[in-house]
Amino acid sequence: MSRGPILFALVVSLGLVPTMAAQALQRSADPVAVCVVAPRVEPVAEGDAVGLVPMPAPQLVVVEPLRELRIERHGRLVWRQQAPVGQPFRAPLAWPVAPIAPGEVVLLRLRPEQAAEGAFAHVQLVGASAERMASTDALIRSLGERPLAWLAAIEAALEVGDVPLAWALLFAPVLPEAPDLTALRAEVVRRGCGE
Repeated sequence: MSRGPILFALVVSLGLVPTMAAQALQRSADPVAVCVVAPRVEPVAEGDAVGLVPMPAPQLVVVEPLRELRIERHGRLVWRQQAPVGQPFRAPLAWPVAPIAPGEVVLLRLRPEQAAEGAFAHVQLVGASAERMASTDALIRSLGERPLAWLAAIEAALEVGDVPLAWALLFAPVLPEAPDLTALRAEVVRRGCGE
């Protein structure tokens, strides 16, 4: 029997849709809003967002087409992708730089297609503890190519309120191809940041 409807019901009933990620702190430009689906982030003061990442190389899933994405470490730009005018790029994006270390804070600056030059939404990703990252890695390796095992692991994470882990699993690059998993991913992205 398919577990997809159970997961959809759980996601909907618990209100587990991604949250509005960020608004730029630009004083001279209109605020920039971006819907980050994965990794799971939560809004913080002044509209920015922060998320604890249980894996060192998270998949980036953003609803809006992007004109620019910057990744900063320790206040220094370490990676940048900028699209030509009229040719924005879309998520999902594989993590493009060295893995996030346990406890490390990495800043994402995201500029959606319609945002003014220099106006960015800001998302801080914080590496989980070494133990949590190791347990997430071990879990992913144990799931292998078994779609039902992946669905069960995602459901178990949601049932205990561990949405960062559930979303890390759901958007993992190694997630096996299966109709239920594809449908669940699509549903989470479709819901975006919710109403």
